Amino acid sequence: MDADVLNKITIENKLLLFDAENELNIAIDARDQVVDEIAETKEEIRRTKEKLAVSERDAEAFEDKGDMERAKVSALKAREAEARLDFLDARLDWSRERLKKERAKLVVAKARFELAKAKLVKKNNVPGASSIEIADFEEQVTDYEDDVTDADTDIMEEAAVLKQREEAWATASKALQGATAGALGSRWLQ
Repeated sequence: MDADVLNKITIENKLLLFDAENELNIAIDARDQVVDEIAETKEEIRRTKEKLAVSERDAEAFEDKGDMERAKVSALKAREAEARLDFLDARLDWSRERLKKERAKLVVAKARFELAKAKLVKKNNVPGASSIEIADFEEQVTDYEDDVTDADTDIMEEAAVLKQREEAWATASKALQGATAGALGSRWLQ
C-alpha cells in the first residue's frame, strides 16, 4: 500500500493501525532474539570444540607419561565435550527451526499490517479505495498463518532430539563428576 494514500487519512483514523504495527514490531524482536540465540550457540560450539581438542591432547599426553588416572579423567572430559557438542548441534537445529517459524510469523504480521491499512483506506473511502479487495488481503493472511502452524511440527521434532542429546550430555557429565568427586563435569559451569 502506498504511503501517499495513507497520507490522505487523518491521524485519528491512523491510530487504528497501532495494534497491527505493534504486532509487527513484536515479530521483528522475536525473530532477532532467535538470531541472537543462534549466534550464542555457535560461539558455544566453537569453545566446546577447543575444550575437546585440549582434552584429547591431554588424554594422549598423560597416557604417554603413564599417568593413567589423569588420562582417564581427560578422556572423560573429552567424552563430556563430545556429548555437549552433540547437544549444542541439536540446539542449533532446534533454534533454526524456531527461526523459520519466527520469520513466518513476521510475514504474517506484515500481512496483517497491510490488511489493517487496506481496511483503513476502504473505511475512509480514500481515492483508489474502490480497487482494493479486502478479501484478497484476508486470504493472504490466512495462507501465511498456515506456514506458521506448519512450522510447529518441525520444532517439536527437533525438540525431541534436543532432549535426547541433553540427557546423553547429562550422563557424560555425571560420569566425569563421579570420576573427579564432583570437581569437574558440572554441566552448567561451562
